[in-house]
Amino acid sequence: MLEKLIADNDARTAAELIVEQVQSGKLTTAELKTKIFGGHWREESWHEVLRLIAGRLDEESVSEIIEYLIGQNGQEERFINLFLAAQCLLETKNRDRVTVDTTLLNSFKSLSQYGTGFLILYQSAQELQETYQVRSQAIRAIAATWKHQPETYTWLLNLLQSNDTGEVRAAAAQELARGWPDATDIYLLLKSLAESDGSWAVRSAAAQELARGWREAADTLPLLLHLAELDTSPAVRRVGVQELAKNWPNQTNILVLLRKIAEADESLTVRVAAWEAIARGWSQDAETLPQIKKLTQTSSSTLRIVAARELARGWREEADTLSLLRGLAQSDENKEVRKAALAELGKGWGGDREIYLLLKTVAESEGNSAVREVAVQAIARGWQDFSETWAFVKTVAQSDRDVEVREIALQEIARGWPENPETLTLLKTLAEADDYWIVQQAAVQEIAKLRSSHPEIFLWLRNLAESNSHLNVREAALRGIARGWPQESETLPFLQILADSEPDSYLRTVLVQEIAQGWSNQPTILSWLKSLVQSNDVALRQTAVQELACRWPGDSETLTLLKAQAECDESPSVRQAAVQKLARGWKNDSETLVWLKSRAESDPDSHVRVIALLELMRGWKEEPGMFEFLCDRAINDPYNQKGSFPYNPRFTALEAIIEHYPHHPGAISLLQARSLHDADEQVRGLATRKLNIDTPQSVIHGDSSVTNLGR
Repeated sequence: MLEKLIADNDARTAAELIVEQVQSGKLTTAELKTKIFGGHWREESWHEVLRLIAGRLDEESVSEIIEYLIGQNGQEERFINLFLAAQCLLETKNRDRVTVDTTLLNSFKSLSQYGTGFLILYQSAQELQETYQVRSQAIRAIAATWKHQPETYTWLLNLLQSNDTGEVRAAAAQELARGWPDATDIYLLLKSLAESDGSWAVRSAAAQELARGWREAADTLPLLLHLAELDTSPAVRRVGVQELAKNWPNQTNILVLLRKIAEADESLTVRVAAWEAIARGWSQDAETLPQIKKLTQTSSSTLRIVAARELARGWREEADTLSLLRGLAQSDENKEVRKAALAELGKGWGGDREIYLLLKTVAESEGNSAVREVAVQAIARGWQDFSETWAFVKTVAQSDRDVEVREIALQEIARGWPENPETLTLLKTLAEADDYWIVQQAAVQEIAKLRSSHPEIFLWLRNLAESNSHLNVREAALRGIARGWPQESETLPFLQILADSEPDSYLRTVLVQEIAQGWSNQPTILSWLKSLVQSNDVALRQTAVQELACRWPGDSETLTLLKAQAECDESPSVRQAAVQKLARGWKNDSETLVWLKSRAESDPDSHVRVIALLELMRGWKEEPGMFEFLCDRAINDPYNQKGSFPYNPRFTALEAIIEHYPHHPGAISLLQARSLHDADEQVRGLATRKLNIDTPQSVIHGDSSVTNLGR
């Protein structure tokens, strides 16, 4: 019943039912904590329910639940356990009686520094962005949850004025502006930041907040005009353009500036923003429409796309709009422009027979499959009521020359015609007999989504999961079963039996992941997963280690098991996974630091030693003696192979010193010794490059300043 209420977005009724069980004694506070909060804190669909429950509990129970949430290992889920805890705290009526308020605040302050110990060299752009997002979220949570504390304002101000990254300081600036707009000198602070801060992110945030909160101030408009035209950063200029258009529409002087920027700014991104602002904020100006029409002939494909979208959005009824879009859709030299024009025709002219025929012609004869995909999707969504549409999309799904177009067509059939008696039969045929596994896999995925209207799908998926000859198709069937029928009594036994007997290593890991995710609240799963740590399959052992650490960090045996695998497993990949999970999940354990140092010193695999060093920097870079430990690793690690530097612990240790301890009294001496005497070319080169950048040559080669460190 609860699952149905969640699916129906009836959080209040679900919360009331659970609270009634607590009040009647059918559910103890301990069970509420471990089964309800423990079983569902990872599921955002449950968060409103959990928050409402917290608001109905006494302060002692809420404190216990918040403490429990703080103790969960939420790193894999980007710390949603802590953000949920903050939401629960805000729901509490007598907050001053909640005993874990300060503990939660300190957790968020630590989270606001998440990732500051990471070595940038070892992170992808996506990982860096995710790190900044976590830190910014933590800052926003602190500002919202502890706004009533005077120290919060001071903390944000100190963060803004620190030498932290621009993205993080920008978040602090935004929270100060929105949370304390009446504080003394906030306006002057934002103005100063927008004018002269060294970070584009901070200047952008300050400009946005000035436009939002101080639009009427005398200096705001002149400052934004200046930023939009003259700031050195394209990102800031774009923000300036957008804020001018949003907050001062229909002003002639602004239109003149925007036209200048749209024609002449060196950044295409800024020119795009300017044209969009002109089209949306000054659509009634006599010159705007002719300019947008002219833009359809410009040499920039990006600007032609802007023109297509703005014409369809703002001038759909204009006489020339349809013909211009048709021309772009049929004959533009750039496929992205053709796709954009087709998409706009589909959205704006649905049901028009002439446009249907145009789209059908493109879907059948266009040379580029990606363009044909857009045409097929547009027909399926904009002309669903045409009698011939079903037959056309069905034919595409069955026999189009391009696999990707067929995949789009079958997805649209499942989306647009789920109740059609032929839909399930067609999808089953494609899933079982199509010549291409990509089509089979897509058909299985769509069939799994039809579970509510077709009960027999469960058995069909079971048969497919057991007998299909293609790995990807079986994977789709297994995931569909695990996620679509978790309440079915047969589901878990079926998945477990298959996990124990499946010959393919990859599918076994898929099964373990799905079982751990879907049934983590069942005690038998924990013991079963522990047994898998002894498997002969390396991938299975690694998966078991990861799932145990992620979902059962509070189990008394998990830590012991992880240490055993990190120290003794014959596979470096398993040891690496155990090291990472233990370092991140048990950072507050008093023994973790010493243990992690031992892994960095003694693991037989250089890659594992590198991972241990990175985890030390992630969580313990401020610990006393860490500089000396890194010096020892930079000099004495036994790495002597040729290969890429990410697997060289000596290189990693030296890089960590350069990044985190550049002003340590011993840093220069270490670098000098490494640049002159190190036998490793990678280490020697890194030290030399750093010295050449930061230190005069006389210091590098002056014998009087070179110590014997590491010779």
